[in-house]
This record gives sequence, structure tokens and C-alpha cells, in this order.
Amino acid sequence: MNTQEQLSALESRQLELLAVMRESDAHALKCQKLGKSFASEYPEDFAAYNAANAEYNENEGRVEELKAALAAEAAAIAEVHEEVEGE
Repeated sequence: MNTQEQLSALESRQLELLAVMRESDAHALKCQKLGKSFASEYPEDFAAYNAANAEYNENEGRVEELKAALAAEAAAIAEVHEEVEGE
């Protein structure tokens, strides 16, 4: 898989993880308003949120690495084009 494909796949995964985290927002807000523990009231949602959040945060570094690699590849291609045009 090339860099762009890796980046696209990882960005898609990030969107999936955001969706998982958003699903628990309503329950978390309800608990907060009622002064209850989200972890106690909705343990499955809490666990899913924490797992998604941890993976999302871990992936962020990889996303930045892939973006930097993609920029470096584009710069290298541009340099080759400049050399070819200069001949």
C-alpha cells in the first residue's frame, strides 16, 4: 500500500473512531447533568469510548508521519520534474 493509500485508510479509521466516541456523548452529557458517573451508568459505552479515544490518539502521530512522508514524496517528484525540464 502506498503512502496516500495508508493515509486514506488511517483517516477513514479516525472517522470511525470519532463516530464511536460521539455515540456515547448523549449518555455522558445526561450523566453529567444528573451528577452521575458515566462509567457506572453506561459501562459498555464508557469502555468503547475509552478504547476509541486511545486508538484515535495513538493514530494521530501516524497520520502526521504519513502526511510528512507524502509531502516529502511530492517534493522529490517536483525536484525530478525540475531536473528533467532543465535538461
